[in-house]
Amino acid sequence: MFAHRAELDRINVFPVPDGDTGTNLALTLRAMAEAISGLDHPSVSGVALRLAEAGVLGARGNSGMMLSHYFIGFADGLDGQARAGPRDLTIAMRRASDSLYQAVDKPVEGTILTVVRESTEEIERFAGHIRDLETFAGELLRAAKASLARTPQLLPALAEAGVVDAGAKGFVRFLEGMVGLVRGKTTASRIVPDIASEKEDLRDAAAEAAFPENGDRDFRYCAEFVVRGDDLPERPTLTAAVRGLGASLIVNRAASLAKIHIHTNDPAKVESALAGLAVAVDCVKAEDMRAQHRRLRRDAERRVAVVTDSTCDLPGELLVEHDITVVPLTVMFGEEAFLDQLEITHAEFAERLTDPSGPQPKTSQPSPAQFDAAFTRGAENAGHVLGVFLSGALSGTLGQARTAARRFEAATVAIHDSRTASLGLGLRVLRAAELAREGWNTEEIVSELERLRARSGLFLTVDNLTYLQKSGRVAKARAYLANLLDLKPILSVDDSGTVIPVDKVRHRDALVPRVLELLNEEIPAKRNRLRMGVAHVLCEDVARELAAALRREFEPEEVLIRPATGVLSVHTGPGAWAVFYQAE
Repeated sequence: MFAHRAELDRINVFPVPDGDTGTNLALTLRAMAEAISGLDHPSVSGVALRLAEAGVLGARGNSGMMLSHYFIGFADGLDGQARAGPRDLTIAMRRASDSLYQAVDKPVEGTILTVVRESTEEIERFAGHIRDLETFAGELLRAAKASLARTPQLLPALAEAGVVDAGAKGFVRFLEGMVGLVRGKTTASRIVPDIASEKEDLRDAAAEAAFPENGDRDFRYCAEFVVRGDDLPERPTLTAAVRGLGASLIVNRAASLAKIHIHTNDPAKVESALAGLAVAVDCVKAEDMRAQHRRLRRDAERRVAVVTDSTCDLPGELLVEHDITVVPLTVMFGEEAFLDQLEITHAEFAERLTDPSGPQPKTSQPSPAQFDAAFTRGAENAGHVLGVFLSGALSGTLGQARTAARRFEAATVAIHDSRTASLGLGLRVLRAAELAREGWNTEEIVSELERLRARSGLFLTVDNLTYLQKSGRVAKARAYLANLLDLKPILSVDDSGTVIPVDKVRHRDALVPRVLELLNEEIPAKRNRLRMGVAHVLCEDVARELAAALRREFEPEEVLIRPATGVLSVHTGPGAWAVFYQAE
């Protein structure tokens, strides 16, 4: 879904052309996938139930709400079964389809509803004769594709734009991934080279389409609300409370919470109506769809796509929200190689890093093909690509990016040396993406990043110097002596992006107070906004305590707390942490 989100965004013309269907589906599925990451549940129904519960809270947008409700019905249809074959799955799909129609206040044919229903009806015809999951999945996908092709015949808005329904195509893309998994052809390593493989329609139909005026789709805000309570009203009661206040109304309900999606002109009135049911209500989103559509209509040649590398340590939801493409570095344990943050989780990396019997990890920069794929993906939606990467003084990644950029012909590519790492890089990338969305050109963004470089910094410490000594950053004798005396170094980076010593203290208890002093000396007093971040290696408690201290001391607009990427953890070891600031 992540590989095709830009394609889905471009064809998102119904119910309104706000160009975010692919992004919303990707974020929804990410939330659901994270909920079952590492889950060792003995029953298929248990896994399905966990997916459904995560989908209720994690669903984004009209399409995400419908997909998440599909899983609610699917989990109900499995009815506690430990295992499920083709016949069982068909029953669960029928329950999912029926439940989805019930969740949508005014079902519209030609959308994901139709594709879900028609593919289910087709598979029901011969599910009793299918014995293996591979055949079952293949037939389901075939039926879904046939149904998708018919969506423009059912929905005039699609026929006028010359596209199929974006949510329905997202469901088909999901099934394609499922079929690939069953056939053993879908792995994380395939995501990067295939990221720009979809080229069948590069038109931005969402930008070309007119925003609905004076009709049943003419609403300004896409709003979402989470309702909680021990005595939560049933779905019909929640639906009735807000019916008439907008369109595209969908209500997903779990045991102790519900999520309501609606297109409306008055989110406050919807919130008040829900609060009248004597439940706790949170408005979690109220996006101006007209403003979104105006942004889509900007000349594509002025758009700038932002590309970075996996050492940026930004959370996945921010990467998706700001459409930032990430090129992964590689972590190697002996003969085994893993794409950073794609093929190895933080927990898996930490276990290998601290295993004294295993091989010591090494790192490798991305291949030219990976840069080409990332630049190609950026060029699908923009005339210019800006790559912001890990300090050239710390890695050959920047040099590889520059070489790839010189060969790239589909768009102009500019490369910027962040001269920092981890969340220092991440905060810089985040600001670049924000400026790109505001319509700044490449030269203007780079100029602002140069200005921010002088108003940003980091302080890093390690629990012992052994890992830095192994990586060649510290002499063996110095590492031995420092560890012996329990000296804790405080490091930073200079103007060239090279790691330099700043200070040292005795014992770890003295670290945070001294780092706070250094931050007070360095953070500019005059600023419009202060962003901060804390990255750590297996010391989340320390990171959270430090983040709380940063909030008290500096009152930043936000503090990101992230486990450091494996590529950086290789050189710092367990117990390392770093604090970053960016004064805008």
